[in-house]
Amino acid sequence: MRFAKTTISSQSPNGNETPYRFMKIKGLSRAFSPIARIINRHILVDLFAAIAEGVVLFTFVFLLKRLFGLADLLVAEGTTLLAFGKLIFSLLPSIMMLTFPMAVLLASLLVYGRMAGDNEITALHACGYSVNQLLVPALIIGALLTSLLFWWGHRIAPRGLRIFRTETAEILRTTATTGIRPGEFNEFGNFIFLPSEIESGHMIYLRLFEKREDRIAGVISSPSASIDFSPEDSILYLQLQDGVLHQIPTADRDIAIRFGEMNFSLLMQDLIRSFARLGREESRYGSHLLSDYIRRYIEALQRDNLDAKVRDYYLKYWKRCEVEQAKRVALPFACLIMAVTGALLGMGSRFGKRSACYAITIMVIFAYYILLNFGITYAEDGTFPPVIGVWIPNLVGLVLAVYFLLRTRKV
Repeated sequence: MRFAKTTISSQSPNGNETPYRFMKIKGLSRAFSPIARIINRHILVDLFAAIAEGVVLFTFVFLLKRLFGLADLLVAEGTTLLAFGKLIFSLLPSIMMLTFPMAVLLASLLVYGRMAGDNEITALHACGYSVNQLLVPALIIGALLTSLLFWWGHRIAPRGLRIFRTETAEILRTTATTGIRPGEFNEFGNFIFLPSEIESGHMIYLRLFEKREDRIAGVISSPSASIDFSPEDSILYLQLQDGVLHQIPTADRDIAIRFGEMNFSLLMQDLIRSFARLGREESRYGSHLLSDYIRRYIEALQRDNLDAKVRDYYLKYWKRCEVEQAKRVALPFACLIMAVTGALLGMGSRFGKRSACYAITIMVIFAYYILLNFGITYAEDGTFPPVIGVWIPNLVGLVLAVYFLLRTRKV
């Protein structure tokens, strides 16, 4: 549809008429004329306000899911409020990597849908503004946030997750070691601890009972035992020195074995469940690593002189690191795609109500992350190359954006 040249005159102080001409603008060649800059600034201000609202809302929703697992650490494990606050703030950078694309889509739908509902889009078309020019604010906001998230995902989010893992490890280590109280029977799985004293990770005169089929099968006595905890595996390591092992068989006799040093480990199932409740994304291998480290890790596994058994053992971590590296590039570009798609949907469908915009946003984001998880799963299995698997939702969104652009131009 073509529009004729429109001239609007205003009376200047000297009595002369000053004409303002609005002509049809093809492409983006005159998208930054003085009048266009005023309109773009008006749309950008509305977009920034709506994005801020969306980021706060969606970040709270995502954080609420993690709060249930964190509350268990606070109540059941005796975590301090300071450590609890550190865990929350360390999760925010990785959560915002997901909420920014959602907020951009919601903001584009709200702003352009309101403009279409108030017939502002029609008025701008009548003054000669094309669809391409109306998309300029969405492109600007999408490009800015894409650049920001690209840096954010490579530098800030990994550091936040690393702080989260460090704080969680310290909480679990403290829980595992301080959970054993001196002078009391402390049960861990099939073992019962009875230390006389505990000093700086050492237990003085420890008696350790082993249970089998509701009976005591053995007793270990040691004057000194050191204790340590591995948060990565949730394993409690014990090193007993100069002790005696009493085996208690079914017959009425006792077998005593003296030893100079004994090492064994216990799997802390309760701590594993506590850590698992904190979420899958925080425990994904490679998510807390900086991009430079991931690149060096992948290059090390690709060396020709690397032993085949070592390469096969670390193959799953290799794939996960490649997927993580590709995801840090794909997610920022989702902001640009969401901004354009939301603007075109808003202009063409006239979503005036906020409830409709929220509903459309939820459906689009739900479909996007289903495709993303689908691609990540098959990329980690080796079915798809990591780049293809992670970029599937972006490619689908790009196709939809082109379709909506062609449809909007015909209106």
